[in-house]
Amino acid sequence: MVNVAKRLIQPNIQAIINYCEQNPKELDLLLTKDYSKEKFNLNYPFFVDSTENVDNERYWKKVYLILGNSLRITNDWYARNVNQFIKYIESIGIIPEVDNTEKTNSNNSAKKNTENSEISEFNNWPAWKLPAEEEIYQLAQITTKYIRFLNPEIIKAITENNIEHCEEWRNLLSINNINPDLYLWHLSPCSFPGVRRYAGKERRNFRKQKNKISNALKLDDNDFPKEIWSFIFTGKEFRKIGPNDYSLAHLFDHKEYKNRMKEELEFHNEDNNPEPPYFGLYTCPTNTVFIPNSLIKPTDFNLTLRRLLFQKAESLYKDYCNVLPPFIKIPKPENEKWNIEKFQWGECVGTLENVNAFLDYRNDIMKEMLGY
Repeated sequence: MVNVAKRLIQPNIQAIINYCEQNPKELDLLLTKDYSKEKFNLNYPFFVDSTENVDNERYWKKVYLILGNSLRITNDWYARNVNQFIKYIESIGIIPEVDNTEKTNSNNSAKKNTENSEISEFNNWPAWKLPAEEEIYQLAQITTKYIRFLNPEIIKAITENNIEHCEEWRNLLSINNINPDLYLWHLSPCSFPGVRRYAGKERRNFRKQKNKISNALKLDDNDFPKEIWSFIFTGKEFRKIGPNDYSLAHLFDHKEYKNRMKEELEFHNEDNNPEPPYFGLYTCPTNTVFIPNSLIKPTDFNLTLRRLLFQKAESLYKDYCNVLPPFIKIPKPENEKWNIEKFQWGECVGTLENVNAFLDYRNDIMKEMLGY
């Protein structure tokens, strides 16, 4: 292990803190394990609240006061983190500093040369070739037949039940200072209006469910979107276990961070409608599919393939609900070869056998959350 922490991380800490003080959302993200893993390949959150009970061996003792928070920084840095750390700080406009003041001697000169090489060559990566459109098309032809959408009759049952409760739920959401349009737009299929995924530092407190949660009754750790699927296939609420080698994927972005809806979709009459994110998409069964784990990343990051799935969801469910708020439209494919009819799709899954059990369960949850 090279002394990455002393020579590279510590000289740039203050610059990162300065950036976070100007960008509070970034501070929230650096408090999460997932974001820290994504940006730095860390196994621990970059920042941690100094009052939390953590593995002290993995955090420096020094406490930083940042935007009213007393925070510590992880010391768990290795050579594997170098490239991603420097890529990150460059992305936020920081010129990386490297501490070269240590004296070297004949016994450690080889080690120092290795460190210098690892740190100085971070930006010499080659520009590797990306898949061509035709190759993405071939990948899509393979992928679509393995993607599992819910039976439209299930969506119809949920939407009809929403219509029965819509006025009452909208009023109660408003009383709780929650914009109901973010969950219950016209013919919304949202399964749990008022439930959304935590964001940033909310992750630390989502189990405590503190009283003041912005535009939500309850925060969640990606369980609520799986409840309908669990009831349909097991007859029970979700127990942390899903289908083998498949994972749940959301189609449209439902969180504020890196929300791509404005870039991926067409908005109309924007002045009269709320800005994204539309938190209700989090638990809309029309916005979730199960995809083989080996195919998750392409459907997450390739826009053409993502839009193909958008179109398929709309075609399946448009007769029963609005998969998006009515003022948002899914662009038509620019090339006819990307029409959904050109692809082989798996059969929709699930029956109506356990739908009433799910509706009873979710209505009990809504009563508890809304207090009626």
